[in-house]
Amino acid sequence: MIQRKQSVYLFFAAAILSVTYFFPLAAFIGEANSLVLYVYKVISLVPDLQVELSPYFILPMFTIVSLVVMMSLVTIFIFKNRRIQLLLVRFMLLLLLIYIGVFFFYYVDVLSNLSGGVAAYPNALIIPSTEIQIPTIVFLVPLISAVLLLMASRGIISDEKLIRSTDRLR
Repeated sequence: MIQRKQSVYLFFAAAILSVTYFFPLAAFIGEANSLVLYVYKVISLVPDLQVELSPYFILPMFTIVSLVVMMSLVTIFIFKNRRIQLLLVRFMLLLLLIYIGVFFFYYVDVLSNLSGGVAAYPNALIIPSTEIQIPTIVFLVPLISAVLLLMASRGIISDEKLIRSTDRLR
């Protein structure tokens, strides 16, 4: 049945994660260059200055986000095989963890060195009385999506237990 609660969770996880395509993830304003990072490209804000990056530079992040969005939508329709559905949900959780790690440990470092500045996060939540920024699009959106995937996983497990309990009564 498509009308299960985990289907709703999977759909909202895909919808929320697809927001990352429309907003910039980070801006790197520095002395050498000013760069804005999107999921699918890096833009230089300085006119007539080319960004010296490989065309494959953005591919890991774009691939991970696209895979998670597409897999969540496909997983909704694999409702007859709950084990594969559960396996795919757990794989998507792993991909989201890799996405957050790759962003903070690779992309921020490379683009900070290239621009000569630190990362500034548009739409960030700033903690009062400190200058700590919590990047919403980069960190909170995948985190909310991961929570929705965990809730879908629990729903799939409860469905599996329900089916097994009815099989025992026969």
